[in-house]
Amino acid sequence: MNTSGHHLAVGLVFLSSAMYVAAAPAQDIDTLADSLGSRFVADPAHVGLSIGVVRGRWQKTFNYGRIDRRRAVRPTQTTIYELASLTKSYTGMLLAKAVVEGKLALDDDVRRYLPANCANLAFEGYPIRIVNLANHTSGLAKNLPPFPASTDPKRLVAQYGAMSRERFLKAVAEVRITARPGTKFAYSNAGPQLIGIVLERVYGVPYDALVARMIAGPLGMVDTTTFVAESDLPRYAVRYDGKGNAMPELSFWRYIPAAGYLKSTIADQLRYLQWNLDESDEVVALAHRITFKGTDERGDDIGLYWFLNRKNGRRLVRHAGGSFGTTSFALLFPEAKIGIVLLANDAGASTETTLAEMADKLAQALLWSDARTQ
Repeated sequence: MNTSGHHLAVGLVFLSSAMYVAAAPAQDIDTLADSLGSRFVADPAHVGLSIGVVRGRWQKTFNYGRIDRRRAVRPTQTTIYELASLTKSYTGMLLAKAVVEGKLALDDDVRRYLPANCANLAFEGYPIRIVNLANHTSGLAKNLPPFPASTDPKRLVAQYGAMSRERFLKAVAEVRITARPGTKFAYSNAGPQLIGIVLERVYGVPYDALVARMIAGPLGMVDTTTFVAESDLPRYAVRYDGKGNAMPELSFWRYIPAAGYLKSTIADQLRYLQWNLDESDEVVALAHRITFKGTDERGDDIGLYWFLNRKNGRRLVRHAGGSFGTTSFALLFPEAKIGIVLLANDAGASTETTLAEMADKLAQALLWSDARTQ
């Protein structure tokens, strides 16, 4: 069913009326979340953490630590975090929407939607197709123009401060593809950034407007955007590296935002997870469909940016994100209607792994609770 029609209208009523109702797995999950969250922020390498949990019609948020090392302000469900690469999942959903609406096809040659000087996006007659960008098999470098191997984040932001859509496309036009697209997985930010440009051209509006029109607006997500207004800065979590140093946001991606420039709250992310748990929606189903098997990301397969696997016989869907100073992780078990999302305002060396482990523990507790009551 199309997300622009009846499904989302019903979804809004569902989400608003069921925000904190229905039978909860309550105490077990409360105790586990409190244990995991408290232990996380007790580590001086970490600062703040927001956890969102969904099981069917029930959902809840948990918040720990601080949004700023200089102030004793605890995160809330409306604290704003950088989503970093979790943004890519949104780009996948927008792409699925475009396919369902007949705006493009996954097998389309990407050059069809780009300037003539991008004729280089092929290898021995095999073009980069839209789907190759969406599953990281295009052969494009991780970043375009390529980043230096070792540069301080603040210096990198200054160096790429003049990044523009035009500069990005110029770098794309200079790429030399060295293998047949679709044959090898190599994680790339340039791929979703290019998809973002394709979607902007197909729909004739900027990426942030597409997110607002097709995802955030219909789902009632009031704080998911590429831009944090000055009035909202007090609730924007300050970003830190693993040593406690304040970090800049990914500001040089503001003109090519589709790989990692969205900001959001745990409350909005729960609405996003609720939508992604409904695979009766053809957009969701398409985004979660395998397009390439065997990546080097935990051995997962991949759909439209979403990573896919199985655990204990159950299908799972996930994506992570990491910027200079934030880490995000989302995990879904669609058949069980269980979802976990975690947002932290640090980017330590092991933060993503820790969030993934926490998400798995929470999900397994919910799955066990379900099995116990059947």
